[in-house]
Amino acid sequence: MKNRAFMPTASYAAVQFFFWFAYGTALAYASPYLLACGLTNTAIGLINAAACALSILIQPALAAYADLENSPSLKRILTVLLVVMLFFNLLLILTAGKNGAVSGLLLGTVILGIQVCLPFVNALATESMNAGVPLNFGIARGFGSIGYAVMSVTMGQLIAHRGAEIQPAALGCFSVCLLVSVLLFPFRKRRKGTGEPRRGRGSLKAFVRRYRAFCVVLGGFVLVYVSHVLINNYIYQIVVDKGGDSGHMGTAMALAGLVEVIPMFVFPRMLRVRGSGFWARLSGIFFTLKALGTLLAPSMGALYLVQLLQPMGWGLLTVASVYYVNERMQEEDRIKGQACMAMTLTVATILGSLGGGWLIDTAGVRGMLIAAVLCGAAGTGIVYAGRT
Repeated sequence: MKNRAFMPTASYAAVQFFFWFAYGTALAYASPYLLACGLTNTAIGLINAAACALSILIQPALAAYADLENSPSLKRILTVLLVVMLFFNLLLILTAGKNGAVSGLLLGTVILGIQVCLPFVNALATESMNAGVPLNFGIARGFGSIGYAVMSVTMGQLIAHRGAEIQPAALGCFSVCLLVSVLLFPFRKRRKGTGEPRRGRGSLKAFVRRYRAFCVVLGGFVLVYVSHVLINNYIYQIVVDKGGDSGHMGTAMALAGLVEVIPMFVFPRMLRVRGSGFWARLSGIFFTLKALGTLLAPSMGALYLVQLLQPMGWGLLTVASVYYVNERMQEEDRIKGQACMAMTLTVATILGSLGGGWLIDTAGVRGMLIAAVLCGAAGTGIVYAGRT
């Protein structure tokens, strides 16, 4: 079994590796690039929020379409999304530095594309596993975090030595690698044996009626993720406030990315101890603790230590949430379920981008981090109250 699982796991690990490489370059390094283009923190927050708001409209509709028996395969849908994203990335490269507003608009469109891709990247794995393919999602997702860590060091050093203007070209290169890895992944759309959904069954309203408790939990995860987004999307400003620069930012992000793989690699064993719901709920406590630690850290050295809380927060929820959705959704709802879980991060990115930029401009980094702690604590409470 281990030998049979190696090839699909390795192939999907490449997809995860380059997806999070591109995702981190697009989102985490949007701030230094757009600041260099002359935009304010508030404007950057508005761009991120607008991109994520549009993705909320696209994700559920596209996921419902992908769940249909006669739709194109997930691989084909994801390929088309990446090609469109690369087109706008090319326009960003060609117009880099000429107009701040145009650069913001184009980078926002690329961010929209990578956000829409997230549930379909996860669904590639779950649909393969549901079809009997011996794929270890936890290990593959761990390579995604390694990719994010490598990206953090690479981009931190590139920006430190070449300037923030290098971001669009680097993003384009990583996105091409992602497209190639998706094309090489051996995915085949399986027949679900249910035909097309009954009238009204595929609507979002019907989905909410069937999974009311699950939707309450999603609301809690939105707030938990807001705590994460406030820190992750404005890590550059946080690092500067602690006395660091873009090189220190890359090191902090890389450290978090490397240690977060620990629960991903051992998650199948963790499932033997407690179910995915338990681990997903527990992660909220560690998101809150990380926000509190970031607030209280007096220096870059202390901030590095805070990154050691990453495994039981982001690292744990990233893998636990995928299993959690796959276990609780009926077969014809699983792609929609993955899209809804991905939307919690998208909604949080909207709230965090709008609120974070405004809070930094009006109350400083400390005020923003206090909000991160409060959101993490409130979200964790809702997740436990609405447990399913």
